[in-house]
Amino acid sequence: MTDPNAVSAYVLLRERPPAAVLAALHRVLGLGVSEVARRALSGEPLLRVELFGDDHAEAARRLRTVLDLVAPHRHEVHECVGGASPGPENRTDAATLLAALAAAPEPPAPVRPAPDPELTRVIAEATRAAVADLRARHPEHFHAFALLTTGEALPPYLAAGSAEGAARTGAHPWSLPDGPYAVWGYEEHFGEVVRAFGARGDLFDLPGERDRLAEYATRLASMEEALRRLDAEGFFGRGADRLGVLLLAGTMPPDEEDAGAVRRLNPAGPLRDSWLREESDDPGLPVDEGARAELAGHRGGLAPAPNPSVADLWRTTPGLHLADGTAVYGPHTLAERNAAFEVARHAPGWVLVGDDGGGRGLLMREAGPDFDPATGRESAEVVLLDLGALCPGVADEGEFLTDDLVGWLSHREPAARDGRAGGAPGRGEGPVQGPA
Repeated sequence: MTDPNAVSAYVLLRERPPAAVLAALHRVLGLGVSEVARRALSGEPLLRVELFGDDHAEAARRLRTVLDLVAPHRHEVHECVGGASPGPENRTDAATLLAALAAAPEPPAPVRPAPDPELTRVIAEATRAAVADLRARHPEHFHAFALLTTGEALPPYLAAGSAEGAARTGAHPWSLPDGPYAVWGYEEHFGEVVRAFGARGDLFDLPGERDRLAEYATRLASMEEALRRLDAEGFFGRGADRLGVLLLAGTMPPDEEDAGAVRRLNPAGPLRDSWLREESDDPGLPVDEGARAELAGHRGGLAPAPNPSVADLWRTTPGLHLADGTAVYGPHTLAERNAAFEVARHAPGWVLVGDDGGGRGLLMREAGPDFDPATGRESAEVVLLDLGALCPGVADEGEFLTDDLVGWLSHREPAARDGRAGGAPGRGEGPVQGPA
C-alpha cells in the first residue's frame, strides 16, 4: 500500500540530450542508453526517488546528480505526495526541490570505531582467563567463543559453544545463549572489566547523540580488538584448528552489525559461511552480471585481492555497481584504475577499490588477501576521498565510510545492469583528474 505521506521526486526530460549526457545518465540510472533516449522522447519519467525516507541521503545525492546532468536541457521536476503522478499541479523547479533537500536533516555520518587500548587490555585478560578456565573444566570441542553485550553497551560477558554442550541441551550450535556456557566466568574473571566500563559512565548520560555513538562504537570495537589480540597469539588455534573456531563480538539481542564483526574476526571458510547464512540478517550480495561478462572477456592479467574484504566480495561477484553510481572494481579493472590515478605514488599502502561516480574514490589499506588478525580491523576500513586529493594521510583526510564492505554493499540498491561493467571514476562528470 502506498504511504499517503510519502514524498517522491520525478525528473522528466523533454528533449533528447547529447550522447555524452545519455551515456552519463545510463551509468547513474542503470538504464540502457536507448532506454534513456526513449524516455526523453516519450515524456516518461527518467527518475523517481522517494525522499525523506531511511535512504534519504542516498536518494538526494542521486537526484542532485541527475538534476545537474539535465540542467542545460528542457526538463521538468515534480514533487508528488502519496501515489500522485506528475502533473501541472505538482510541478516545481530544481532550485526549490534542492532547497527542500538541503533543509532536511542528514543522518549522522558513520563513526569510525576506535578501540580503547586500556579497555581492550582488561577485556582480553578477562577473556583469556575465562576461556582457559572453561577449557580446563570442560575439555570439549569448542566451535564458538563470543563476547556479548547489550544495546546499551554494558560490560560484556563470555559465551561459548561446543558440540558436546549442544548435544546435551539440544540447543542449536549457534544459539550460544541457550547452551550450557551462555555466561561463563563472569563473576570470577570479569570484575576488572565491570569496573573499567563503570568508570566510563552510562552511555545515555553523555551529552549528545554523536558522543553516544562514538562511545558505543569504542566499547564494541574494544571487545572485538580483545578477541583479535588473543587470536594473533594463537590462543584460539592455528591453521586447521583455527578454521574450526568462530569468534564473535556483538550484542544480545543480535544486531545487524554483528555480521561485520564475524567477517573481520574470522577467516573465510565453512564455519564462518554457516554462521553468516543461518544467523545474520545480511540479504547477501547480488551478482553483477555485467562485471561477470566483462571479466569473462578480459584477456589481460588479474589483480590479487588487496585485502580479505575485497577477496570476500570477489568470491561472490567480480565487482559491483550500485544504483547511485557507486562502483566497486573487480580483479580485471582494479590495477588499471590504480595506475590511472597513481595511487601507489600518492597514497602508499592504500588501494583504490571503487568510486562513488562523482569524483571520489573508495580506498582501503593494502594488506594482502589472506586473513591476518593483526591487521583485521584497519584493513577492513573503507575511506571516501576526492580522487584529486590523494595523499599518504588518507585515513585523516578522507571520510570514514564503513568497516564492513560486503555488509555495506549488501544493504544498498544494485544498479539495473544491461551493458558493460566499466565503473569508471567520475561517471557523469567527464574524466576525473588525479593529483598533480
